[in-house]
Amino acid sequence: MDISLELVSEKNAHEIYNFEIENRAYFEETLPSRGDEYYKTEIFYKIIKEIIEEQKCGQCYMYIIRDKSGKMVGRVNFFSIRNDETRTAELGYRIGKNENGKGYATEAVRMALEKGFKYYKFRRIEAGTSLDNRGSQRVLEKNGFVMTKRIENDMDVNGKWVDSLVFEKIMA
Repeated sequence: MDISLELVSEKNAHEIYNFEIENRAYFEETLPSRGDEYYKTEIFYKIIKEIIEEQKCGQCYMYIIRDKSGKMVGRVNFFSIRNDETRTAELGYRIGKNENGKGYATEAVRMALEKGFKYYKFRRIEAGTSLDNRGSQRVLEKNGFVMTKRIENDMDVNGKWVDSLVFEKIMA
């Protein structure tokens, strides 16, 4: 699959904003809502600027996923980075509704793992999914993640508390 990852910058912030607006309802089917404030233009761009600053300090890394034509189809990110001896990070990803099921997430996670282990020198990468999000669980399993625990009533998705599953991959 021919995709690329591009680090978030002020240059691509508008694309990310449009992507999040276009896919808000779709994402909120399986993820907790970010609330209306997040989608206000000035708030969103402030958040992006904070992410860019955090990237400079090694606190997080967010990449947009582009298909072979250059269109943004999703994003993948490392967050909650522990820069101690554990060198652990959490992984998140989302693919737009119209691009779902095409293998973009599997390939983007593979590419992100390569960056995470080789470039950022993480020793362990963790990721979580809602119990019902089987597609996301398959993405992690295809990339060698192992489910380590289930957390009951972990996330509020549309007013319903749902269980989550935690996966991890340790540097080989």
